[in-house]
Amino acid sequence: MRDNILTYLKANPIQGFGVTEELPWDTTENPLYLKNMKKIYVNQPQTAQDPIFDTLDGGGAVDETTTVTVYVATDAKNLPTHYDNMVTMIKQARLLDLTTGWRQRQTDVTTSFDLDALVTEFTFNFTKLIINKQEQ
Repeated sequence: MRDNILTYLKANPIQGFGVTEELPWDTTENPLYLKNMKKIYVNQPQTAQDPIFDTLDGGGAVDETTTVTVYVATDAKNLPTHYDNMVTMIKQARLLDLTTGWRQRQTDVTTSFDLDALVTEFTFNFTKLIINKQEQ
């Protein structure tokens, strides 16, 4: 999932912003996106399963959600000219043709301040239904 988003971001460059393959944190857990403003960082995917229903024979179904978070920091006092274009372009990564079976694709965008930096965080959630089958 991370690779797909990185490929999309590199194929759709936004003037003034760059994409890096590095993870968002250094070895001491300090956020690299605060040191390298206007660089787009993609985190490793996280996966969670939520039960939909269970059956007595061990079957059932779960919703499996894969979450990938993208970070970019900019100067809060002087937003780059193409900031809005960057937000729109990154949000569109939810429409990637990843594989069949994804029944829900969602992007949440949040912003926060860290001193003089505006941190924009994109949380992508891709959900698919998995049917549990008990082997006989």
